[in-house]
Amino acid sequence: MTMILLCVSAGEVFKWIGYILIAMVCFMFMIVVHELGHYTAGKILGFKINEFAIGFGPAIFKTTTNKKTGEVFSIRCVPLGGFCAFEGEDEEAETPECFNAHPVWQRIIVLASGVFFNFLSAVIILNIFFMTYGEAVPVIVDTYQFVDESHEQLFEEGDKIIEVNGKPVYSLLEAGKLGELISGSDTNEFTVLRDGKEITFTVEKSDYYYTYQDEDGNTVTDEKTGLGITYGFGQYKLGYFSAVARSFNFCGDVVELIFKSIGQLFTGAAKVKDTMGGTITAVSALVQLGQSGFAAVAYGVAVLSISIAFMNILPLPALDGSRILFAIIEAIRRKPLNRKVEGMIHAAGFFLLIGLAITFDLLHFFG
Repeated sequence: MTMILLCVSAGEVFKWIGYILIAMVCFMFMIVVHELGHYTAGKILGFKINEFAIGFGPAIFKTTTNKKTGEVFSIRCVPLGGFCAFEGEDEEAETPECFNAHPVWQRIIVLASGVFFNFLSAVIILNIFFMTYGEAVPVIVDTYQFVDESHEQLFEEGDKIIEVNGKPVYSLLEAGKLGELISGSDTNEFTVLRDGKEITFTVEKSDYYYTYQDEDGNTVTDEKTGLGITYGFGQYKLGYFSAVARSFNFCGDVVELIFKSIGQLFTGAAKVKDTMGGTITAVSALVQLGQSGFAAVAYGVAVLSISIAFMNILPLPALDGSRILFAIIEAIRRKPLNRKVEGMIHAAGFFLLIGLAITFDLLHFFG
């Protein structure tokens, strides 16, 4: 018995190690994609790049990829980030290849490309996800008889509701989407997928008999007003063009959800520990998704990629949004702010963000 328990425990440990490794790889993928955006734009526009690094801390692997420019590629020992180091990024320009020697519009493109690549990767992943696994839509589980026998029940068990009044009922982000769409009217037009065919009909809310089991196991029949159905959720695979459109809309929905979450922090409707998180929280979320399979991981990577893009475009010191803001100010003033002061602001911002990330992680797990 002891040997069996040890084997089971070891199996669970290795399983969790696998989940964590997958989560780390996914997280690093998002960071590398972001930095690759900066790198690609910089290369195209002729910026001198000193190093492209995966991870932080001391290098465990380093090689010169361009002997003419001295460009280095490295893998570092802390797999929680990465960077693309441009020549003279926080200094006065000394050579034409330096970061600050380039026109402001070119610098803005380079700075914004990391965010663009994160959004682009999210769109690509979501497009594949919606074509392969599908969106979540309501699926009829049970139908009930209306009190008025002349009121025909048009729904059938297994129907997938894909549209209400011409609007998609995609519920991956909003489980209550169906209720939201039908709340404003007693009569609604539904499009359902039944036996592979789309069927459209109009349903009017009415009283119906609802049967359920009470706490003592007795069958109870009651009356309710509504569509005369109960539903769960199932997958609805989208075609290519529908998947592309949904991918862009989904990104917008995630950004809107982030704005709402931030707003709830200020109104007190949400707590910091339930809304914000650092690197460890993100990896932990991916570990949990990893237990549900590849589809859940792909979905999580897409959502986190959008979140990383959104956070990086904010005008906070050390983030891309702040550097873009400084570049815009330079364009308006027609001269840069003091490079050393700007560099100090970004450095202070970097350590502040690291501190906040650690604080959010601690609050998330121990708060």
